[in-house]
Amino acid sequence: MRPVLSSFTPGYKIAYLFLFLLIGVITAGILTNLILMIPAVGSGNGVNAIYVGSVMQSLVGTALPAFLIAALTHPSPAGYLKMTGSSRMGRKMVFAVLAFLFSYCLASFLSQWNKGFVLPAPMRGVEQVLRSMEDAALATTDLLLSGKTIGSLILNLVVVAGFAAVSEEMFFRGALQQFIQEKFPDGHAAVWITALVFSLVHFQFYGFLPRLLLGALLGYLFLYTQNLWIPILFHFINNAFIIVMHYFWGNTSWMREIEEMPVNGWFALAAAASALCTVLLFWGYSKKWKGA
Repeated sequence: MRPVLSSFTPGYKIAYLFLFLLIGVITAGILTNLILMIPAVGSGNGVNAIYVGSVMQSLVGTALPAFLIAALTHPSPAGYLKMTGSSRMGRKMVFAVLAFLFSYCLASFLSQWNKGFVLPAPMRGVEQVLRSMEDAALATTDLLLSGKTIGSLILNLVVVAGFAAVSEEMFFRGALQQFIQEKFPDGHAAVWITALVFSLVHFQFYGFLPRLLLGALLGYLFLYTQNLWIPILFHFINNAFIIVMHYFWGNTSWMREIEEMPVNGWFALAAAASALCTVLLFWGYSKKWKGA
């Protein structure tokens, strides 16, 4: 049987994708509230609510819409999302790990630089709202990372790193980027448009630039390897690295110094070297292994 959306234009497919996203987010919120009505789950200091909400948003709010749109677009949803087996997986996984290592300094520089953005005086009210949103997101993150048991570490790796990586890559790279690429076949426009949307929907102005870079790296990993598990691996490593660092060294002075590193000439030089190494890595892969 022919999928009902297979003949639709890319614009209509994207519209349905975001409609499913809206329905999924609302449904996830309802399910979260229902689950939290269970006394054993709803009790605590609010951490349980964050975990339950995160799982529901990942599964129902993000991953399910991507799978549904793929099922309505292609006879094999997993095949369309490129979540099936692939040749040279070992080489592609090494590519993802190297991409993370090479780009880390650049991402750190953009993060520190973005945090220091100051809006013009007439927009100070807007800046205060943006700062308060950023502080609220940071407080939620700090609450999740505050656990010091092995159980909390594993839970964060599964929920915060694992579920988020799989669901977001299914939605943004597996579905959205491919729909945009149907309109812009060369792939580069699809990568950057998707990265822009990916950064915008997180509603964190002071994390916009590093998340835009992250989205672009994930997009090019998907474009070059044609396998969704590769950007998923990169996304997981990116999230898991932060979780592990905070678990073992979150209260150390050197960790705080790294997080508060000033944006100076040496940092900019290291970021430029990081950017060059990253570009050369992707260029080399594209010349030798792209599509393999």
